[in-house]
Formats: sequence, structure tokens, C-alpha cells
Amino acid sequence: MNFKPMNRHLYVTPIKSEEEDQPMIILPSDFQKPESPYVICDVIDKAEDCEIAADVGDRIIVENRMLHQIFVNGETIYIVLQNYAYGRIKQWN
Repeated sequence: MNFKPMNRHLYVTPIKSEEEDQPMIILPSDFQKPESPYVICDVIDKAEDCEIAADVGDRIIVENRMLHQIFVNGETIYIVLQNYAYGRIKQWN
């Protein structure tokens, strides 16, 4: 899909966290693992008026509850307002 964000929004893709193998334990059937309030995302595009120091291809940390999920023509688009990006992640070799 060709989506262009506007109004200081970032078009992102959330990165699914890889769960570590842990020993099997018995939990109540209604138990839910607590979710982190933050999620790591890849920046796909950003609005022209964004002033954030993150570029396309960077990874950023955003507040999970501020990540908006939009369904359009059978596809899912994730956007977040630049104010809810808490930092950029760089990987050094």
C-alpha cells in the first residue's frame, strides 16, 4: 500500500518481541502475561512536517497505547504521533 503520513505522524511497523524458551509451568486459564507499555518499531515513512530526528529505516521506541492501528483494504497501517517516540535505537558493530 502506498500510504503517506501527515500532521507530524510516523508510519511504522511494530517489531514482534521474540519470546524466550522458559520452563513449562501451569498457570490459571485466565492468566495474561503483562504487556510492556513500550514497543519497538521500524520507521517506514514520516510526515513532511515531522521534526523528529529519526529517518526511514531507523528503529524507535514508542508508547504502546499511542500506536494507532488502521485497517484499509485488508491491510493494517500503524501510525504514531512524533511526540510519542521516546528514542531511536542504533546498533553498533
